Amino acid sequence: MFKQILYAFMACFISSTVVSQNLKREKILRDSTIKYGVSIEPYLKGINGQNKIVPDFNYSPYINKFLKQHKYVKFPPYAITIGIDSSLRNNNRNHLNINSGNRLYFPKGSKLKCPSGMKTNGYMLFVYGDVKDVFIDGINIEGSKANEGYVTSEYGSGIALYAPSNVIISNATITKSSGDGLTVRTNWGKQSENITINGLKILNSTRVGILITGIINGRFNNVYIEETGEKIKSNIVKPQTAVSFEPNDCTSKYVNCVFNNLETKNNLGPVLATANFSALFTDSKNKCEPNKISVKINNWKDLIDDPACYGATFDVSTIGLKQISHFYNTDKITGEFELINPTFTRNTKKGLLDYYFIQGNKELLEGGIKYKITNLKLVNQGKSYSKANQLQDTRIGDIMKSTNKVLIK
Repeated sequence: MFKQILYAFMACFISSTVVSQNLKREKILRDSTIKYGVSIEPYLKGINGQNKIVPDFNYSPYINKFLKQHKYVKFPPYAITIGIDSSLRNNNRNHLNINSGNRLYFPKGSKLKCPSGMKTNGYMLFVYGDVKDVFIDGINIEGSKANEGYVTSEYGSGIALYAPSNVIISNATITKSSGDGLTVRTNWGKQSENITINGLKILNSTRVGILITGIINGRFNNVYIEETGEKIKSNIVKPQTAVSFEPNDCTSKYVNCVFNNLETKNNLGPVLATANFSALFTDSKNKCEPNKISVKINNWKDLIDDPACYGATFDVSTIGLKQISHFYNTDKITGEFELINPTFTRNTKKGLLDYYFIQGNKELLEGGIKYKITNLKLVNQGKSYSKANQLQDTRIGDIMKSTNKVLIK
C-alpha cells in the first residue's frame, strides 16, 4: 500500500514539474508574440476596400499569404470566416496553412469559423510535413457542424498536425468539427515530434476528439473533451471516440506520449480506444522494425450521465487477432500503455446494454502492448468499486479472465 501511495506521489510530482516548465516557456513565447507580432487586422480590413471585416467572406487565401510574409502574427478579438483555400496545391481541403517559425496570438473574443454555407469543414488549421517551431496561443475554431444541414465526414479536423516538429498549442478551443477535433498524424513514415498541448477544450466533434496515428515526445496537459459523436444514426462516423490511437500501419510510433489531467464527458462511443493497435502487427512480409510503445495518462476522469452513450470507457480490444494470428509478428511489438489515477463514473443504466468500464476480450496472443492501470476507481450509479472489490463488478471480472494484456494494481 505504501509503495502505491509513494508511486502515485512521485508521478504527481514529476507531472506537475513538467507542466510548470511548459507553462513558463509558454509565457515567454506568448509575451514575445504579443510584443513583436504584426497585427493582421488592418490588412484584412483593406481587402474589400470597405475598411471592415465582411461577414461570411473567405479570408483563408489572404491569411495564408500574410502568414508567409510575417512570422509573428496577432489576430483581432472577433470572428473571421475561413473557407477552403483552393490556391493551395494539395488534396487535403485546407483552410489555413501554418509555416515554420509562425507564432500566432488570438486574444479573447477571437474566432475562426466556417462560411455559413459550408456543409463539411476541411482541415481548418493545417501544420504539415517539415514545418517546425510553431507556437499558437488562444485559438478558437468552430467547424461546419455549427451550420444548418451540415454533413459529417471521416476527413477534416479543427487542427491537423501532419508530422511537424516542435509545436506548442496553448489555450485552444475546438467546437463542432464535422470530422475530428485535433488530429496528430504520421506522414509517409515520419512521425509528429515534440508536440506540446497546454490547455485544450474539444466539444461536439463528429468522429474523434483527439486522433493520434503516430507521435514521438507528445505532451497533452489539461485536456477536456465532451460529446464526441452523433446521435442521429445517418450522421454517425465511427468510432465516435474521445481519444483514439489509430496507427496507419506498423511504421507508426508512440514514444513518450503523455497526457496530464484528461477529462472526458458524455462521448458517445468508446471513450478512449486502442483497438486499432492491431495495425501495428500487420507485417506479413516481415519488413517493419521492432516497435516499443510508451503511452501514459496521469489523472483521467471520465463521466457518463447521458443514456445515449454506449461505448466502453477504456477499449483495448483487437477483435479478430486470434483468428488471423499467422499474419502478425507480436514479438516485435512491446511496450506499455499506462493509466495512473483514473476515475471512471457511470451514472446511467441501459439494462442489457449496460456499460463496460474496460473492454478487451479475446486478447490472449503472446507479445504486444501491455496495459497497466494503477489506483483505479470505478463509480457505477453512485457505488464505488476499488481494487479490493473489483471482482464484484462482473464486467471487470470478465475482462481479467479473457486477457493477458491488462494488469490492474
